Amino acid sequence: MLESFFTPIDESIWAPYREIKDCVGGRLLLNGKTFPKLKKAKLVLVGAGKEADFFRKQFYALTWRFGDLTVADLGNLVEASTEKQQQFAISEAMGELLGMGIKVMMIGGNSSHVYSHYKAYRQFSEPVEIVQISPGIAIEEGTPLRQVLVEKPSNLFNIDFIATQSYYITEETSALLEKMYFENHRLGKVRDSIEETEPILRSAHMLQFDMNAIRQCDAPGLRLGSPNGLYAEEAVRIARYAGISNQLSSAFFYGLHDSNTDPVTLRLLAQMAWYFLDGFSSRYNDHPTHDSKDFLIYRNRLSSTGHEIIFYKSLKSNRWWMEIPHPYDKRNFFIGCSYRDYEEVCADEMPDRWWRAYQRLM
Repeated sequence: MLESFFTPIDESIWAPYREIKDCVGGRLLLNGKTFPKLKKAKLVLVGAGKEADFFRKQFYALTWRFGDLTVADLGNLVEASTEKQQQFAISEAMGELLGMGIKVMMIGGNSSHVYSHYKAYRQFSEPVEIVQISPGIAIEEGTPLRQVLVEKPSNLFNIDFIATQSYYITEETSALLEKMYFENHRLGKVRDSIEETEPILRSAHMLQFDMNAIRQCDAPGLRLGSPNGLYAEEAVRIARYAGISNQLSSAFFYGLHDSNTDPVTLRLLAQMAWYFLDGFSSRYNDHPTHDSKDFLIYRNRLSSTGHEIIFYKSLKSNRWWMEIPHPYDKRNFFIGCSYRDYEEVCADEMPDRWWRAYQRLM
């Protein structure tokens, strides 16, 4: 069933690398002449458009530095005759892979696939958190993101937006984000402290990275072509943060023209995918639990509000989490945070991430 969703990769793309074992193209399980066996695969690459083949030519040439990690490239999704059928194919294929416990990195396509990406998680009962990296926020009626918000039944818990630019966002959209307690991390804020994006991505299950969030001089082959945006170094750093996230099970990189052959843009995307793999192969798998012995626990009560904020610090990675109590039952859960959040509580200030997460449960 899974094989029917994909077309094999053209031999001219993968053949030059099959005998070179120290490069990516020589180590991947490929849907070339036969569909790969996925029993040992931890992560798969999925193409969502012709641009994925241009990307592969750059990606396959990079050095393999990921040990015995088993990664497969399943080829490109079969092009459907209608947009609705294409959305179905994406959600079904990704959903089946995720159900097998395999992580997914999808390359290519456009923002119309945002809803399909989310639909792949419909089989999971746990709340889903999305991180979307984009210059603007398209949340108006008829947009894919709006479809995500109005989906019933819904298992969506949160969407974090990273590297947005205010002149692409309406006042109505900003008001809606505040009403839903979603977080909007503008480009300037991200640039001032990019390390603060790591705990945001650490709590996410899905990454949606619009390449148009990168400035034009670092990625000339994008649709938007904005003079402002993420630097190339920031884009690859965020990609690595996503890869190292314990919970993140899929990443979607989109926003290229399907006829794009700009080598700089494709090379940057290949390097972002490489750093995602680098993070993935370095995961600590240290998400906290109440009975874990691998964490230091700090309890602080805010005198201003009376709320007790409980922090967990991993002995493996030195990363921090906050425990969020459910206001109506005994279930608690954890969100990633940083030492800065702990400092705020020590100064008797309420961390914004804790407050927003708590309000979303109300």
